[in-house]
Amino acid sequence: MSDAYYIEPVEPVLRRFVEDFRNIVARERGKSGLLDALKAPTEALLYDPSWITEAFRQPVPDTTASWAVYRSQDPDLCIFSMVVPAGSMTRVHNHLTDGWVGLVQGAQVERKYVRRDRGDREGYAELELLSADPIRLGELTWLKHPDEDIHQVVTVSDTPSVSLHVLCNDLGTVERQSFDPEVHGVENFISGYTNIAGGAGIGKP
Repeated sequence: MSDAYYIEPVEPVLRRFVEDFRNIVARERGKSGLLDALKAPTEALLYDPSWITEAFRQPVPDTTASWAVYRSQDPDLCIFSMVVPAGSMTRVHNHLTDGWVGLVQGAQVERKYVRRDRGDREGYAELELLSADPIRLGELTWLKHPDEDIHQVVTVSDTPSVSLHVLCNDLGTVERQSFDPEVHGVENFISGYTNIAGGAGIGKP
């Protein structure tokens, strides 16, 4: 595929972010400061999130919507909005990449986990809950592989929550893992995107 925007119109703030992101990744690739360098451009992108149109804030009943906003060909960058219905939650899941997430609508609690087993038993994973923190509108939280990229998102508002994800890989095409901490279960999945053939698969069954 080629670089693709899925949102219309493509506002200048989004084009500037994509350009800044690509320049930073080219300069900082493989360095420990990559996430820190990407924070300010991501904050600028979300300073006024009105460019995220209503079509990219729509919930899908009984699941979590992942609306692709932009995907690069490399694939060093994907941007998507995640919409979790009121009173719902995602499965516990990992990302296998780095990035930033910003809340633009509603209210959430983020539960962060760390994996404690070695990953050598098929279908088995031991997770420890590290924190369960409320997320404020406009707040950025990071995803940092491999130690800080497992979480679960719970919508605690009466309306759907919407968060913008800016990640250093085309997340919807990556085989990754979801977890059931209560029974120490783990399974592979590919999340996809709601607005691209195949749909999204990150919602809690």
